Amino acid sequence: MSGVVVTRAAEEVDVDDARDRAVREAGIALLHFPLIRILPPGDPHAARRVLAHLDTFDLAVPVSPAAVRAVFTLLPGAWPAHCTLGLVGPGSRAAAARALTAHGQGEAMPAMVSAPTEQADSEGLWQALNRARPQGWNGTRVLILRGGTGREWLAERMQECGAQVQRLAVYRREAPVPDAPTLARLREVLEHPSVWLFSASEAVRNLDVLLHAGGFDKVNALAQRRALATHPRIAQAARAIGFGRVDVCVPDDAAIVDVLRAGAAD
Repeated sequence: MSGVVVTRAAEEVDVDDARDRAVREAGIALLHFPLIRILPPGDPHAARRVLAHLDTFDLAVPVSPAAVRAVFTLLPGAWPAHCTLGLVGPGSRAAAARALTAHGQGEAMPAMVSAPTEQADSEGLWQALNRARPQGWNGTRVLILRGGTGREWLAERMQECGAQVQRLAVYRREAPVPDAPTLARLREVLEHPSVWLFSASEAVRNLDVLLHAGGFDKVNALAQRRALATHPRIAQAARAIGFGRVDVCVPDDAAIVDVLRAGAAD
């Protein structure tokens, strides 16, 4: 069975990671090639000042598992009980549950509303939030927690419905440096007939930059390769840079393993 190239940030790779463990138990080799770097925010003191007043918000939305981890690193105290956590997908929900337990809030978790696994995106979360808040959004204070800039769709919908929305950078994302060691590692990874697993469009774009920087022939590098994306937008980006086959899978560990197994049997 071919391997899988895990492209998420090195800071998110844990030896006890459930997805990695499930992939290994399925007999699939893992190759780690991080295509995003997670760094502290440019002004952590400013982020802490805002988070110190988290109890003045009705809803806070960390936009990714990385955002969840960054928030709880910066949070000066317990998560306020009345501030609902809005979570985009099962990865963020699992990260929030772990972080709350680590903060001693395992028995008294705040309300959490998350997008369903089959639609783990802003649109799915918006639908879930509207079901949880039938009284509407007028006057609601919302904090979007992210890595610098990001997709504005959810914030715009909330503002249209009367919410007061504030954005806060709780971490930074950077592309890998296209230096000699990184490009040598990329060449090594490309020698393996592996499926590339993408959970962010930014990772796809960063791979494209590295291929250009290293002078790789993208047709030879990608046309015979397969990518597995956890969202249609990510899949579109993977097709655009030249992957010969791109499949979409919900961001669920068991589902990803099943797709990888099925692909190996093709």
